[in-house]
Parts: sequence; structure tokens; C-alpha cells
Amino acid sequence: MAIFRLPQLLLLLLLLLAASAHGANKTGNVTNTRGLSFGRFAPPTTGTGTIIMSTAGVRTKTGGVMLLSGGTITSASYSLTESGAGKSLQFTTITLPTSISLTSGANSMTLNNFVSDPPNTVLGTGKTTVLVGATLNVNANQAPGNYSGTYSITVNYQ
Repeated sequence: MAIFRLPQLLLLLLLLLAASAHGANKTGNVTNTRGLSFGRFAPPTTGTGTIIMSTAGVRTKTGGVMLLSGGTITSASYSLTESGAGKSLQFTTITLPTSISLTSGANSMTLNNFVSDPPNTVLGTGKTTVLVGATLNVNANQAPGNYSGTYSITVNYQ
């Protein structure tokens, strides 16, 4: 039985796009305060399985994946703030990736079905916390290792 421990995923890039001149003197800031991490698990011996990390940091599984204790188990967290003078910004949407590849040496797993809380609709003004979860796809007899990867999110504001 192979045992896995996934380190926290690193954030590659956060983009803030100005959509309006309202808050021209304001700057939107995005800070990654916690990485996405699936903890320890063992892969299925046949077939495939998934580990689903909710935005609340709760992991569930499908297929023959065995969830093990230990390691860090969290959804990702981002703080959206603003600085400068002028009218408060309204964060309008957040765009998440479709899928990314996590690698450990020559081995890989796919991370997809990204979700956020609040969802990718109007986020509001002032300081906002955005939580992100996703689904890790695990192959039968997946090679053990410390798999990692990066992803981008885009936050629009006006």
C-alpha cells in the first residue's frame, strides 16, 4: 500500500483587473492565507478514485481511495482587501482553473472541479475571504510521492 502526503499547493498568480474608473484610486489586493492540501491517503489497487476537498476543508472520497490520518487537510483561503483612497471597490467575479496537473517526479495526478465560497458571482466590497476546494483524481496504484502544483485564479473588481 502506497502512502501519500501532498504538500500545500502553491499559488502561481493572482490577477486583479480594474473594470471601472469608480475606484481608480483604490487597489485590490489578494493574499493567499492558506494552501490547498489533501493530507495523507492510499490509492486504489484497481480502478480510480477521487478525493474531494470542500471549501469548508472537509475531504471525502470516491472509489478505492483510502483516507489516512496525518498531514495537512485544508481548503485554500484568500483574503481580498483594498488600499488607497476613494470609493470602495466591489469584487465582482472570481475565475477558477478548469484543471491542473500535480507532479512528483515523472508521476502526475489531475486536480479539477474547482469550487469557491463565495461562488464566482458578486463578491461584495471591503475585506472578503474566498475559500477554494477541488477534486483530486487518483489512479490505481498511483506512485507514492509529494505531489505539488500551482494554479491561477482571477479576481475582477470595479
